[in-house]
Amino acid sequence: MGLFTKKEEKKREMPSLPELPKLPELPDFPEMKRDDEDYNNEKISQLPSFPNGSLGNKFSQYNIKEAVSGKKEEEGEDADEFAEDEKEMQTMRKPLVVEPKKINYSRFEKTKEAEPIFVRIDKFEEGSKIFEDAKKQISEIEKMFDDLKRVKENEEEELKNFEEELRQIKEKIEKIDDNIFSKVE
Repeated sequence: MGLFTKKEEKKREMPSLPELPKLPELPDFPEMKRDDEDYNNEKISQLPSFPNGSLGNKFSQYNIKEAVSGKKEEEGEDADEFAEDEKEMQTMRKPLVVEPKKINYSRFEKTKEAEPIFVRIDKFEEGSKIFEDAKKQISEIEKMFDDLKRVKENEEEELKNFEEELRQIKEKIEKIDDNIFSKVE
């Protein structure tokens, strides 16, 4: 028994579906006769174009409804009413200021429970090897930093010693200069 083998799939044949019953035949309907005179007398309305704006939009909507329905709407608005509505809309309109909602993401907590994680053994071994290599490299880098710190401390101490020696030499030269050359003048 292998842990990671596929189970054999059992193939089953699906039973065939029964045949659909035949639909009854439609009766013969007489053909519709179209009178050319009536057809020619019918008025096909052309949609007019109106200027852009709320007045033009309302007026064109009214005309579109009239053209589609084939008769005038009983409760339609007149062009004068459109002008009044437009004035009211202009005076009542205020700019909308929408402030974006601030979402506090810190209050959302992770509610998913811990579930078992399945990892292939070869992937696990590869990951652990990479992890160990990274640990070794980190320890080597830490050793190099320690060595660099020691070298830096030694150099700083040597620089301090050089500065101290240089200061002492300057003092001695000034002392000699004061004692010998000040009397010569």
